[in-house]
Formats: sequence, C-alpha cells, structure tokens
Amino acid sequence: MVIGTLSVESFRNLAPARLGFHPRLNLLVGANGQGKTNVLESLALVSGRASFRTADLADVVREGANDATVTVGLVGESAGELAARIGKGRREHFWNGRKVSRVEASRRLPLVVLTAADLGRLGGPPSDRRRALDRVAVAHEPALAAEHRRYEKARADRVALLAAPGRPDRDALAAFEEILASAGAAISASRRRWVGPLGRRVEENARLLGLPYREISFRLVSELPAHGSLPLLADALRSGLRQREESERRAGRALFGPHRDDLVLLFEERPLAPRASSGEARALVLAWALAERGLLAEAGGRLPVFAFDDFDSEWDPDVLTRFARALPDDGQVLLTSARERVARELPLPAGAVWRVEAGRLAPSGPAAEPAAFVPAPARWPGERSDDVLAS
Repeated sequence: MVIGTLSVESFRNLAPARLGFHPRLNLLVGANGQGKTNVLESLALVSGRASFRTADLADVVREGANDATVTVGLVGESAGELAARIGKGRREHFWNGRKVSRVEASRRLPLVVLTAADLGRLGGPPSDRRRALDRVAVAHEPALAAEHRRYEKARADRVALLAAPGRPDRDALAAFEEILASAGAAISASRRRWVGPLGRRVEENARLLGLPYREISFRLVSELPAHGSLPLLADALRSGLRQREESERRAGRALFGPHRDDLVLLFEERPLAPRASSGEARALVLAWALAERGLLAEAGGRLPVFAFDDFDSEWDPDVLTRFARALPDDGQVLLTSARERVARELPLPAGAVWRVEAGRLAPSGPAAEPAAFVPAPARWPGERSDDVLAS
C-alpha cells in the first residue's frame, strides 16, 4: 500500500496543502515544534488508529474550526481515496465518498507507527502491550473488532449497574456476564493464537538489529487458562465474574477479565525488560514495530506504511545503521528527524526529503523521483470545487 497524496484542512498547525509523497522513503526534517509529528498523527487518524498524542479528538482541530479533515489518495492495486472528518468526540471515515468503519479504514490503509510514546512499551502500562498484540490479531481476524466493542460496552454497563444504589438486578447482571463471557473468550483465544507468531517475528528483527539476544518469546499473563476451547474460556470468565462481584461493587471497577491481561517479553524464559539497557529496550521496541509490520503485511497481502517519529534521536548509531539496512526493499516509509545531517548520512533507501517549517512542507531533495508540493485547499470526497468546508 502506498500513499500517493495527503491533503489536510484545519489539522493542528498543518497548512492546507496537497502533498505528493514518494512511494518509497519520505524523510521529514526540521526543528522541533514545526509539525513533523502532526503529519504522522494525521495519517494515524485517517487509517483508523487512535491518536498517539491525545485522547480528546478536539485537540487536533485548529482553533476556530469545527472539524479537521484528512484525505489520502492511495495508489496501487487498491487505489482510491480514504478520508476522515474529525471533531470533538467524533470521527467519520469515508472510502471514495462512502462512509466506512474504522476497521475498514485500517484495512484500506494498514499503518505501523512508532513514536516516543512507544519507546517505554516494555516497562510501561500493560494496555500498550495488549493493544499491540490486538492490532495483529484484528488485522488477521477482522471480526474481532466487534468483539472488542461488545466487551468494552458490556464491561462499562456492568460496572455502572454494580455501582448503582441498592442491589443490582440479577437478570441484568446475567445478561452482561453472558456478553462478557462470549466476547471475552473470543478476545482471549485470539491473543493465545497470536502471541507466539508475534514473539517469533520480534526475535527475527532483533537479530537484524544486532541485539545480543536469542530465544526471545512472549508470555501472555492472564487470569484465564493458558489453553482451552472457547467454551472453556467462556466458563472461566463466567465463574470469575461471579466470584468477584462483591469486590467489584466495592471497588467500582472491573477486576477480572481479558482487559487485565499483560504481555511480557522473555529471554531464555525470564523477563527481559529488567535486564535490558535503555538502548536495548528501545531497539527491542523497534524490533516489535518491524514485527508488527511483517504480520500486518501477511494479513492484508501488502506491506503497511511504516512511520517512525524522531527516528534518530538518542539512538545508538550502530542500531540506526542496521535499521536503515534492515528496511525491506519495498514498502513506503515515513521518518521524521530534527537532525537532517545525521539522517542523510545513514544508508537509507532513495526517496524524498521534506523540510517542515511552521506547518508547511516543501521538497528539500535529493530524491529518486521529484515530489510535488501543491498548496491547495483539501477537498472532501465528492465535494465540488466551489463547495466550502465548515471552519
């Protein structure tokens, strides 16, 4: 999958523009605070992913505007236009003018993003590790996205019912528990299927990056059985929910279920995070991102776009060199850097260099193929040239 063009309107500090990206490498350079990360965030949002910078979508809308829009023109076998309209508490996706779900958006534009927020993943909150595993599972089994939505809604409804004054209605609790049991079992089974393949891919990429570890694997830490059929996992969930009902009522939150799972990276069957240096931990996260890229490619039959923010900051030069050489021979890559000279000295593939200043991108060569920069208002799919977006 290749992004041919990117158009934005009212998205953070990015100037309205239509950018023609290089099909291989796009290196975005410039001082901090100029808008490099905003470009990657816009791609994450249009691809159906969550923002890696904020939980409030209103933050991405420029002051004075009602909505922000991001549109990408995709080229290749599945050419078309994918767009997102983003406002306070809402986001809508469109494929060639037809409204689609976030899951379909993610399949139209598979994307792997690595940012500063990801670099502490090994020792950070379990939710970051769970989401990384779930992205792989959902890419291969799209129906799981609906199971995640069902589970989260039922979990919130059950917690609210338990927190209400008086004794909760037993029939209502039982209904929520059945949803949690069936959806939670599907989620749990998928994690058990994909934890092994993900660990093997991380090990492969760790070797490419020159890390001194072999026999890397993941352990899924869960209160549910390590193995078992869907009915067995569902029964374990029902039993656990009933046993913890009183403690959950007192705590006001859900204390049992797959939302509490964790993923631990192992080396020779022992947790690796406490033993890895800070530089090794960062390189392991990079190996994880490259592993995710490979597994998503298998799911969709095409390489995802790979985006790496501030890719050369505080990294060991040897790891950066190996990373540059380990990039596959095909597939589109976007890298941002505040150190243009350092970035240009790496053995990166041929592509386009962009200079970013005050939200504007301009070609700064050299490039294997010239990249175009056309400052023009972004248009909504199907919108006439004389239509005006609300702002």
